[in-house]
Amino acid sequence: MRNRDKFVVYFTLAVLLLPLLGIYWPTLKRMLSYLLSNDDYSYGLLIPLVSVYIIYLKWPQLKQAPFRPSWWGIFVIFGGLSLAILGELAADLYIPRLSFIVALGGIVLLLGGWSLLWLWLFPLLLLIMMIPLPELVTNKLTLPLQLLSSRLATFFLQVLGVPVHRQGNIIDLGVRQMQVVDACSGLRYILALLALGVIFCYFYQRRPWKIVVLLLVLLPATIVANALRVAAMGIYPALLEGFWHFFSGWLIFLFCFLVLAGVNYLLNWWRPPQGKELPAEPAPAQEEVSQVAAPSGFLLKGVVAAVLILIFIPISQRAASAPPFPLKQGLENFSMTIGAWQGRHVYIDPEMVAATKSSAHLNAEFTNPQEGTVGLWIAYYETQKKAGAFVHSPKGCFIASGWEIQDTHVTEIAAGKPVNWMVTKYGDEKLLVYYWFLQRGRWLASETQNKLYMAYDGMLRRRTDGALIRLITPIRGNLPAAQQRLTSFAQALIPILPNYIPE
Repeated sequence: MRNRDKFVVYFTLAVLLLPLLGIYWPTLKRMLSYLLSNDDYSYGLLIPLVSVYIIYLKWPQLKQAPFRPSWWGIFVIFGGLSLAILGELAADLYIPRLSFIVALGGIVLLLGGWSLLWLWLFPLLLLIMMIPLPELVTNKLTLPLQLLSSRLATFFLQVLGVPVHRQGNIIDLGVRQMQVVDACSGLRYILALLALGVIFCYFYQRRPWKIVVLLLVLLPATIVANALRVAAMGIYPALLEGFWHFFSGWLIFLFCFLVLAGVNYLLNWWRPPQGKELPAEPAPAQEEVSQVAAPSGFLLKGVVAAVLILIFIPISQRAASAPPFPLKQGLENFSMTIGAWQGRHVYIDPEMVAATKSSAHLNAEFTNPQEGTVGLWIAYYETQKKAGAFVHSPKGCFIASGWEIQDTHVTEIAAGKPVNWMVTKYGDEKLLVYYWFLQRGRWLASETQNKLYMAYDGMLRRRTDGALIRLITPIRGNLPAAQQRLTSFAQALIPILPNYIPE
């Protein structure tokens, strides 16, 4: 490549990267801060270094690859930027971070073509593993993993003859109780070890079916190792904090890495490799080596892409700044008479309220002499932001408090009024729970639908306000009666809510 052509390539790359970084800088800065402060994802700081090392190993091929700009890169960049806007509108952290990698891939495709993108593909895909999962996903994974770790740890303790009783995610050892919190669910080890497994397979295993076996083996190995660690904490309280707590966590990585290496050895012993089991990345034909598109081709595509990125800057700023939308009237004025139900405000710990990050809340108890008692919780958000102030399922709160979720499904209390139906148990006490989301006039039971409508309304109406409504009632040996009680109260609540929550 001539010096003049090199200058054109580097200049075009700078023209694209500078405005792109301007759009994504708040997203990247926030993610870096999160990785530095969150132990669950601190492994993500190492992944870019691994990607750079892989690029270093590929450098001889990259230098020889022909530069054949492709207009398809414009569409990939457009797709990446559109994902960023969608993530901003849906108050989601994961999608904008993912979109940055998509946009980078689009730039490579735009300037270098498909052959160059192929060489960059694995280092780019590896970067996805450094992105923290969406809270919607981690909640769905963490809760069952907490319960599974609690059950396995209880089983191991019982096998060792330790008297123990489990209630949800709380392990009662008699003299003390131990709660299996989110950090002990094992998800942090699963994610980190899956990243390690993918990197290990890239360097030491090239056969697809063996890669699948290795990654699948990591999952039960990690879960069992984490449960053994929790059981050990029950026997040796010194493992609960300090150096030994940290050291026991590293033992999980060591154990699972040895399992990974051992299973890989056995697979290769059982089915020995025969040469290269995956085709090597294609090297360019000899006559294509060092070829580069005409400078005008680079500049034209670079200018079009730069204009596209610049157009998206004000759009992304608009998406990130939906103004607050207040209640029609404050929840402190919420009616304490709803049909035959009489209510009273109930005190709630201010720290718990702060944890919800809601703009306004109501905690009340309603009683009907003929039917019984129902608890009502409303959390309203004037605008839902990515910093954590957004509506989410109350399942995590129940699990964290030691409640065991025995059954859950979606039912309708009236036409077009779905609710999440849930039975929870703590000791001898059982509760029936209904909860749903009110989002700008929509009555929703699905968190995913809530996110999608938030993105839709954020763009077209510049509104991301919404509310969570939760009803609870005790089950005293008669589930149908409890269900009738909650349904009756929820139906009486339907015409009341629009007086406070805007549509």
